[in-house]
Amino acid sequence: MPAHPSPPNQDAPVLVEVWRGSAVESRHRGAIVAATATGQMVDAVGDPNWLCFLRSAAKPFQAMAVLRTGAAERFALTTRELAIMAASHNGEPEHTAVVAGLLSRLGLTADVLRCGTHPPFNRAAARRLAGATITALHNNCSGKHAGMLAGCLAAGFATADYDAPTHPLQTEIANTIATMCNVAVEAMPRGLDGCTVPTWAVPLQNLAVGYARLFAHSPYPEESRRMATAMLAHPELIGGTERIDTDLMRAVPGHLLSKVGAEGVHAVAVPASDRFPDALGLAVKIEDGDSFRARNTVVLEALRQLGLLGAEPYAALMEKYSQPILTHRQQPAGELRAVFQLTQAAP
Repeated sequence: MPAHPSPPNQDAPVLVEVWRGSAVESRHRGAIVAATATGQMVDAVGDPNWLCFLRSAAKPFQAMAVLRTGAAERFALTTRELAIMAASHNGEPEHTAVVAGLLSRLGLTADVLRCGTHPPFNRAAARRLAGATITALHNNCSGKHAGMLAGCLAAGFATADYDAPTHPLQTEIANTIATMCNVAVEAMPRGLDGCTVPTWAVPLQNLAVGYARLFAHSPYPEESRRMATAMLAHPELIGGTERIDTDLMRAVPGHLLSKVGAEGVHAVAVPASDRFPDALGLAVKIEDGDSFRARNTVVLEALRQLGLLGAEPYAALMEKYSQPILTHRQQPAGELRAVFQLTQAAP
């Protein structure tokens, strides 16, 4: 599939309008692709070949590469530990405890994590830490990094520079992403993610295919099964309190796997069904790098249109994650409106 840079603003369709009073104040442009594990494109709005860095949407694939080293068997990794390896977690106590426990079993401490530090995403967790030391455990990517260290130890790789682009584990991760997303590894642009490991870009439709392959026709069936099972079993670890990944998976247990990525990326995997026997992947990119405002609205509306999110969970999640524009006195001032239409929308 050909890939090219992101289209200029005038070419990307408007997905969400921000209304204030009786006029549109802002617009969010982007693209949406739904595709099966066999590569069939089911629907698209905007450019399906839009080249996008996966950012944290790569985490299930990164964890699969770790599993391929034999780390799960060597260290008896639990489903909770597998889930935290794919998480962009809040840094809540439940999250940091799982990461710390995994590191302890590896004979390591948080000092060896190369993800850096940032305050917990969750405000309550951040308030509890007021005046205390924030460590790498609180980084939303700490589970991924702990998993990478497990992979290094299992494979006999050096651990000191496990985040380097030339490290053999990162090479294995790149190959896993390329294979899952059905692209040549040489065709994937490489960047540096916020947590210091390499991040890779693929066309949006290939990201959708890769996510569908978590549930069907995977080139790594055992690793896909284990990661999908762990993520579905522990949605509370994938994000946490007030996080759309967690709440979306809880709203329809076992029917959707959700994973956000930075800069307006979101991917969803849907298990095989009568309607989609080859499973389904949904990939979204908001052009302006939106931080959850437009993206949440787009993902929820796309799932509704595809018949994958019923009226009740849709309404509840939209109320929570597509919030109205308010004044500082909490007066309604405007709203977000999804303005796209999928051609294969369910009747």
